Amino acid sequence: MAAAERPGDPGRRRASSRTLLHQGLAGAVLGFPLSIWLTGLLVHYATGGNDDDAKYQVVMWSVVPMWVLIVSLVFLARSRLSCWAWLIGANFVAAALVQAVR
Repeated sequence: MAAAERPGDPGRRRASSRTLLHQGLAGAVLGFPLSIWLTGLLVHYATGGNDDDAKYQVVMWSVVPMWVLIVSLVFLARSRLSCWAWLIGANFVAAALVQAVR
């Protein structure tokens, strides 16, 4: 049976390996700045804006788990275009929020 003819998932096609590679690379490239923006916002709101040295350590150690989460979630996008659109939009929103907090 073809992928679209399987019972239980009508109309769904399997993603090609090329699409998965593209989404993974887009998530890695655009997910890194997004993870930096988001962890900066998280730490700013968690510490209440205090200028403590420990704040920078928390940001440093929380960037990688956030980046992995973003790269993992990027595979939920239905197409290459939606993958890029969501990542670029999320980067713009996060950067605007960081600038507003500043």
